[in-house]
Amino acid sequence: MNISEYQSKHGTQLKKSILAFKAARLLKGLSRKDVGRMCGCSDKSISQIENGQCNFSEERIRRLVEGMGVTWKEYVALREDPKRTLAQIVEQKPKERSLDRKPRRNHYKIVTKEVRAIRALRKRKGVSQYTASQLCGYVPGGFGHIEAGRIELRKERIEHILKCLGYEWEDFEKVLNAPIFRDDLIEETIKSLHRLDDSALSSAANIIKALIK
Repeated sequence: MNISEYQSKHGTQLKKSILAFKAARLLKGLSRKDVGRMCGCSDKSISQIENGQCNFSEERIRRLVEGMGVTWKEYVALREDPKRTLAQIVEQKPKERSLDRKPRRNHYKIVTKEVRAIRALRKRKGVSQYTASQLCGYVPGGFGHIEAGRIELRKERIEHILKCLGYEWEDFEKVLNAPIFRDDLIEETIKSLHRLDDSALSSAANIIKALIK
């Protein structure tokens, strides 16, 4: 179905879908070029989608939003009221500038050890960036900006995040001061698992399950 045919049948829903796609991208702190690179298409294609100038299908949008790290459930939630989310994104900018941060920090990324530690704890809790943002009272993309290094992690902010995720300061320090970062250890373990044969992999899986219990 091309864009004109889809629009004639689903005009309002199409507009919401397009705005939700743009909101999802901005919440992840991604440029159109970033999304194109992540999803194997050009930034021009992403621009055409956001401007309603190309063929549109739910399957294509689903592939793209999941490719940029947004779950379909999160996208559908954004689609309910995308204008509100876009307005929140705009409102967030002056708020972030009032946090006594370095000028225009949102234009570059500084992924510090503290950022990596918070990301590790968030993953350990088993929640998405979207859910973590809700728990902390941030706008939907707030946690994504934190983990991308666009927002400075002062002690007060770290303490707030830890409290909202159910951690103590000692948990944060333990991850921060570990000889190897949790994410790095998981990545190395996954690489090792890929090198195992089926029998050894099954044994390793049983050991991991036993440790979880």
